[in-house]
Amino acid sequence: MITTACHYCGLTILVPESMAGREGRCLNCGEAIRVPRTAQQPHQSHTEFAAGDVVNERYRIQKFIGKGGMGVVYLADDTLVKESVALKFLRPDLLQTARARRLFLQEAQIARRLRHEHIIAVHDISATAAGILFFTMEFAEGKAIRTLLMEQRQQRKYLPVRLVHTIALQVLSALSYAHRLVVHRDIKPENIQLLPNERIKVLDFGLAIAVEEEETLLTASRSKSKIMGTLAYAAPEQLLHTPVDARTDLYALGLVLRELLSLKTPIELPPEEPLVRDDVPPDYLSVINKAVRKDKNDRWQSAAEFSNALQASFDQSFFITTSEHVPAASSAVPTREGMVFLEGGRFLMGSNLVPECAPEREVEVAPFWMDIYPVTVKEYARFIEETGAEKPAFWSNPQFNGDDQPVVGVTWEEARAFARWAGKELPTEAQWEFAARGTENRKYPWGSLRPEPSRCNFNRYLGMPSIVSMHEEGRTPQGIFDLAGNVYEWTRDPWRPYCARPDSAEAAEVRPRKAIRGGCYESAAAEMTTSWRKGEFHNVRLATLGFRCVIPL
Repeated sequence: MITTACHYCGLTILVPESMAGREGRCLNCGEAIRVPRTAQQPHQSHTEFAAGDVVNERYRIQKFIGKGGMGVVYLADDTLVKESVALKFLRPDLLQTARARRLFLQEAQIARRLRHEHIIAVHDISATAAGILFFTMEFAEGKAIRTLLMEQRQQRKYLPVRLVHTIALQVLSALSYAHRLVVHRDIKPENIQLLPNERIKVLDFGLAIAVEEEETLLTASRSKSKIMGTLAYAAPEQLLHTPVDARTDLYALGLVLRELLSLKTPIELPPEEPLVRDDVPPDYLSVINKAVRKDKNDRWQSAAEFSNALQASFDQSFFITTSEHVPAASSAVPTREGMVFLEGGRFLMGSNLVPECAPEREVEVAPFWMDIYPVTVKEYARFIEETGAEKPAFWSNPQFNGDDQPVVGVTWEEARAFARWAGKELPTEAQWEFAARGTENRKYPWGSLRPEPSRCNFNRYLGMPSIVSMHEEGRTPQGIFDLAGNVYEWTRDPWRPYCARPDSAEAAEVRPRKAIRGGCYESAAAEMTTSWRKGEFHNVRLATLGFRCVIPL
């Protein structure tokens, strides 16, 4: 007999060996089910695997990554799509009731829909032949915040406030996005990954709810043993098994931030004790302390509210503006929130297939930060309010003035004025193409697949600019949106053939035409390529032309 299991409801079934490799329907839920080709499934009766083991005839185990309260994680090769993934196998004893199992699958399906630069993507949920639930996730090379805390404690050295602030803003960005669909319920240092270049990824969204549900049905002693690992970060409402919401996650994050700043766990520094650190202003600490108030009505009411308060306090406490970076008329300060760091390097720029883009040659770019999205109407409105700048063309047109649409109708000078007001700059053509093309020589920002409406706004399929966060499938591997389609983007460089002799800085500044990139919502597919470029006069105001900013290093 061969043991198989439904990938959806987890029902385990014994079938004759004559059914090996065939497909049928689950007797419980009716979902499609595939019988393994052989009864010999190494190690799949539990969650221990060796390098080279193949799970479900698809995932070849590379190595063990780690073990947590919910299960074990392995690095594996997905032999179907030829990429590395992380496989997380749930402990067999974790979900013992049918209700908890169903609830887990429901929440896991929601987690699959989350696509955000600071959230580990869940690709699929399945079960081994022995009925062990597992899910495949994006593999991100980094270390858990718990590991970082252990290292700092061993060195007896505080983390820089700047790093803690960077971590906080990225986690809050992830929570603000995810809270539209799900509450995490288990924010803790183990579930926050620190990647190279101080990038943050949050994992295990919503997956704790099924465990909590099952714990309410178990004895008090057994329940305690199950939740001890995360009890220190649980909000009062979780401990009382009363309704939770977004503020529950903010409470847990507040505890994590207090630990990052003090190097003391919530047991060593209980939430009722104020956090004090000599090199951190009291106002900044009070923003964090507000998140851990016992009554959730007294906490920050949303991730966005928490983030805004934290940023405002940080700007006031730690940042000193200078006329070199920010015009005196502006209260804005340079911030890397909403930007992606690009390490730079050598890459192929241009194309020999199009005269305007030739010749293709190797170019080196220094590290820089780039906006994840084009500058939006909402962001430009603040610039107008604080500087008295002229409103762009189409400002009153409802097709172009949505808060989250890219601002259009700005001249090159106006775009550069905004950038300087924000402490940033317009990208050079090389910076722009490096962000879109990368060192992998991508044909399109997302890779080699042809343009489709799900990836970019082009070919008049919407007939107007979309909101900047719409086309998740068209992001670069670094998470940058809309480098193909939606709106053209100004660059800092003058428009001239690549083969022409380079201008001096003075000549480049006064050239009447400037290079623009990226295609727009009216463009044909040919303009979606990463090498495409053309020139526009510096003073035009087009409904198809916007911009984004960079911070060079």
